[in-house]
Amino acid sequence: MADRNMSCLRRCLLGVMIAAIVVLALLTTMLAFAASWLLQADELQPAEAIVILAGDARRTRHAADLFRRGLAPRVLVSRPVRTAREKLLDGLDIPFPRAEQLDFEVLRKTGVPAANIAFYGDGSVSTFDEALALQRLFAGKTPRLVVVTSPYHVRRARMILADAKPGADLRVVATPYEEFPERWWTSQDAARDLLLEMAKLGFYLTGGRFSAAAR
Repeated sequence: MADRNMSCLRRCLLGVMIAAIVVLALLTTMLAFAASWLLQADELQPAEAIVILAGDARRTRHAADLFRRGLAPRVLVSRPVRTAREKLLDGLDIPFPRAEQLDFEVLRKTGVPAANIAFYGDGSVSTFDEALALQRLFAGKTPRLVVVTSPYHVRRARMILADAKPGADLRVVATPYEEFPERWWTSQDAARDLLLEMAKLGFYLTGGRFSAAAR
């Protein structure tokens, strides 16, 4: 009896080990192709506006390129919330431009006239918040928008914007000025961005939302 129990225990342990190895192999394979999966950019078409999601001036630089190519007649710049670091500098009376002011200057320096630049949102804390701001801006309309973001952010951005603005023709593209190699584990920046993005994607898919209105 004891021998049979021991044999059953061994088989169970072997089964668990095999299952763990299979799961680990699947996860490893998924992570190996994660960069390509996250970076699924849309085909570009003429649009009503080019939208920049807040986060990096390299996004802004590509938006200017698209504007100069005649893809859309105006560029929309996000107004994100001031970070804790920026608020500290404000409190010390140390001049530090707002993120939207920096984007505005980048656009102006790269060929976008001031008259063709507009702003959306007011203290957005997340992509979800930006999606709500665009929803309000285009209420009752179904615009065609080209949205510029970072390579690792393309899939989640498309998902969030589509949820907030159903029916709109949204083309989400990545800035080429920001490197995001398929072998992401060879780059410290890419590894950090990918792992954080996977966590954010999981958070959103399980119902997680950050909004200034809820603070």
